[in-house]
Amino acid sequence: MASNFRNRALNPSLVALAAGLCWAAPAVAQDAPASADDATEQEIVVSGFRGSLEKSLQTKRNETGVVDSISAEDVGKFPDSNLAESMQRLPGVALARGDGGEGKTISVRGLGAQFTRVRLNGMQGSSSTNSSDIRAGFNSSRSFDFSVFASELFSELTVRKTYSADTDEGSLGATVDLTTPRPLGYADDFTFAASAQGTYDDLREKFSPRVTGLVSKKFLDGTLGIAASIAYTKRHTREEAWSAVEVYRGTQQGGFCSPVGYAPQNPVNTAAIGTDAANCATGLPRLPNSATNVANYETARNAFIYRSPRWLRSDQDYSRLGATVTIEAEPAEGTHFSLDGLYSWYDVTRRDYSFAANSFARGLNNHGQPITTVTDIAVDPLGSTLYAKFNNIDISNDIALRKYTTTFRQINATFSQELGKLTFDAYVGLSNSTMHNPVSTQISFFANDVQNFSYDFRGGGSIPTINWGFDTTNAANYLFAPNVTAGSVTIFRNLLNKGDNKEDTENLTAEFNATYALAEGFKVRTGVQYREGNFERYSRSRAGNLTTGDVPAGTSLASVMTLIDGFGSSMPGNVGGSWLAPDYDKLDALINFSNDATGTYALAPIPVRDTLSEKVTGAYGMVDFDADIGVRLRGNIGVRYVHTNQSGRGTVVGVTRTLEREYDDWLPSATVAIDLTDKLILRFAAAKVMARPELTQILPAGVSIALNTRTISGPNFYLDPIRAKTVDASLEYYFGRRGLIAVGGFYKDIDTYIQSLTETKTFAATGLPLSLIEGSGNTAATEFTVSSRQNTPGGPLKGVEVNVQTGFDFLGDTFRNFGMLANYTFVDSQITYCRTSGAACTGTNTLVRDLVNLSKHALSGTLYYEDDKFSIRGTATYRDKYLLTVPTSRIGTDAAGNTVNDVQGANSTVFVDMAASYQITPQVQIRLEAQNITNESLKFYYDSVRQDPYYTSFTGRKVSLGVGFKF
Repeated sequence: MASNFRNRALNPSLVALAAGLCWAAPAVAQDAPASADDATEQEIVVSGFRGSLEKSLQTKRNETGVVDSISAEDVGKFPDSNLAESMQRLPGVALARGDGGEGKTISVRGLGAQFTRVRLNGMQGSSSTNSSDIRAGFNSSRSFDFSVFASELFSELTVRKTYSADTDEGSLGATVDLTTPRPLGYADDFTFAASAQGTYDDLREKFSPRVTGLVSKKFLDGTLGIAASIAYTKRHTREEAWSAVEVYRGTQQGGFCSPVGYAPQNPVNTAAIGTDAANCATGLPRLPNSATNVANYETARNAFIYRSPRWLRSDQDYSRLGATVTIEAEPAEGTHFSLDGLYSWYDVTRRDYSFAANSFARGLNNHGQPITTVTDIAVDPLGSTLYAKFNNIDISNDIALRKYTTTFRQINATFSQELGKLTFDAYVGLSNSTMHNPVSTQISFFANDVQNFSYDFRGGGSIPTINWGFDTTNAANYLFAPNVTAGSVTIFRNLLNKGDNKEDTENLTAEFNATYALAEGFKVRTGVQYREGNFERYSRSRAGNLTTGDVPAGTSLASVMTLIDGFGSSMPGNVGGSWLAPDYDKLDALINFSNDATGTYALAPIPVRDTLSEKVTGAYGMVDFDADIGVRLRGNIGVRYVHTNQSGRGTVVGVTRTLEREYDDWLPSATVAIDLTDKLILRFAAAKVMARPELTQILPAGVSIALNTRTISGPNFYLDPIRAKTVDASLEYYFGRRGLIAVGGFYKDIDTYIQSLTETKTFAATGLPLSLIEGSGNTAATEFTVSSRQNTPGGPLKGVEVNVQTGFDFLGDTFRNFGMLANYTFVDSQITYCRTSGAACTGTNTLVRDLVNLSKHALSGTLYYEDDKFSIRGTATYRDKYLLTVPTSRIGTDAAGNTVNDVQGANSTVFVDMAASYQITPQVQIRLEAQNITNESLKFYYDSVRQDPYYTSFTGRKVSLGVGFKF
């Protein structure tokens, strides 16, 4: 009898994974039971994409719970170049794309990355990166960024959507299992595979290499095996976008400068900056008191204005190296041992160039919006600005340079032994994920008091035509900063910002399980587990300004600037242009800005260091049953108990504090699968589940202040887990070799939720000491965006999944090599959010909106053709719009009492990809892949009713050509 260590780690279907997936070599048959109708078909060996589908379907059919999986097409050949992009073909899985358009995180059944646990060879894993932007969500501590790992390192990916007592707790959406190749699962004693590929990014206009290799060898008559794999990728990507950061009413930043004689005058007389009845500020006269100027002024006060209209270009260069080693042994009947090592290194250099109008984001003391005049404006009936033209606008051209490296290491050992009716297994694993961000800088130059700046949406679409009002490619039009006006008032902007940040997560898992066969078809399974996670974060930063006195005499801006040319080539319409940006390397050569240790630009010598330790002790008991009562009835019922202890140390306004807490959870679960016929399966599952907060959210630390963006954020150590009760049901009909029609429903009653609450407050209103902003140009009256997290009421989530998969054999020989996959998911939720943190989360202080990251509708379809030589498939994935933030920092109420600026959201998308291959010889295959064929964009909006477009980005198309070898 084959050994079976933990369903998640050594399922027999995983051990034999690659056996049926060779390009032209013979393969073994599936171990799973087959119906009499399928007996003849089981003798036929199918490889490639069709073989992968059959393998995945067999896994789904044999499981008790609701499971979907993706298997490798062959040794070292996963169906897609990115794991997350493979997963979007599964029902209920939606993909979030990040830097350069690559898939980074997933949401399952509307629940985002923070609710999905990922296990690598059976051990919960995390992969922190520096992608905290709204495109891909925040990836840190518990979350998993799939772009960190090369897909070639894995042989199977399984998404478990229902819960059993022997499954690690911590997930509301799904548990994703990633498995590296098993050497004893290969059909041949010796296996070698390698591939080389080049990828062309049409927006960056560069080629990127990718090479992989895998070797596996069996010894001692097939009882001992060793497998190793390696994958290296170098990529050059580009993203171009228009962005505005936020949208708010024209009065929220102090209003605009009123025409001469208008009552009440705005801004009021302020001698320090030269504001009087005739001037907005020194040298900046008010507009004449004409009917047109008054009408424009009054319209602008009530219109919704973009905070910081800008162009963005992001160039990212990354290297990714991954490797796995597995030793597997079956020295005796019923004995199994494996030792796995996994390593990944992901190194990124990213340069973000921004060209932005900043005055709308600043108050009077910073020469912001109140000294800006409105010369023309057009709004729609809801108050959204379609076109506007302004004077006295400050323009910045920035470069933000970030370098970060994510290193992941894991080693784990498994052992199982069968002793008659008793089977026991043990597992121990260690992992470490380190994200180091040693370079995080921003450099800005300026063009101040620009006249005739405008943006225009009247041509339609989500990208405006921008007229900057001056020659953006002439260095003479820019200045060093800060600029000091009459009265010695400094126009605030941190010109030179830099930081050094590091996050380190260490995990230990140890468990012991025992299974006893009580009778035919009945087993009792019990186990204990100990997990310990230690998280540490440190940061050093510097915020300051550069003046002309800091650079060598005679230095011109032209000598330290570079041309950003041809912006907008990927965007529809004539919406782009060119501008001069700071050249980081040239400026660094002059002032040694990159010197962190000494001199003017040194970082703080002692970093702020915060730590958190989490210890989880668990035990479970469950009964597995598999009986024939006229129909086959199989399933399990059990309960899991977990005790969580969390402790940590952090710094709050210079004072170190240590906190500790603990809590218990009892998590019952039951799953039943009824084989109504040999082709029709009915499944039911119910469970109580929980998901702990991200470790970064519960650090016992104080606030983090970013002076350049005027943001304040802080964790909350006393956040409770998100807990829910879940129910699932599905009906699955299997036919032919690759046929499936499945319909499932699910319901989750989320008892409590963790909400990110963002508010706009003056620094004085935060209660923090003014010493924290000394020397930065900020004052007690400066507005900051303050972010915090708190437990809030949850709400119900329900949905339906439909999954259809079939070959077209039934249409006759002409179509026997064709097939399709299609799935549709509908999810609905009603989550209660708090509007503000200053009052109880009840009544008028609440909003009921969809869950963040939830798309109500998601659809994926794949058509494929495959014969002995040639394979081609095309996939289209649709994701409905979803929310990014609830509520926004600018939430308010209009004159009629309606809520405005309630959400930030993302528009729907359709991505189309293609892959093809041709088998030149049994050992050599050429491959072609194309991603984002239609050049789809990401589009974000502000307010659920107006849906003002405030971010639209394009990442271009990627085409890859490669060759694979197998011996």
